[in-house]
Amino acid sequence: MNHLHDELSQIWQRIQGSLFPWLEDELGPLSEKQCQLVKILEIIRIEEHLHSYYRMTGRPPANRVAIARAFVAKMVYNMPFTSMLVERLK
Repeated sequence: MNHLHDELSQIWQRIQGSLFPWLEDELGPLSEKQCQLVKILEIIRIEEHLHSYYRMTGRPPANRVAIARAFVAKMVYNMPFTSMLVERLK
């Protein structure tokens, strides 16, 4: 249990100490929803759980990490339809 607490503490320090200041320098002030999305994406680290499979022929695979992150954003922003997500991303 102590290991989990230490790991979460390190993640939180990274989010608060370097990630948010960097994002705000690049993008300006973040909304509450944007902060929530950043926190969730940083904690779940979805890229560590998805693997890309590359084939030699055919269409190149879509970026599964980007798709997964987009669906997390859909949940955070409470979008009921994927079409709303696609429109917002455009």
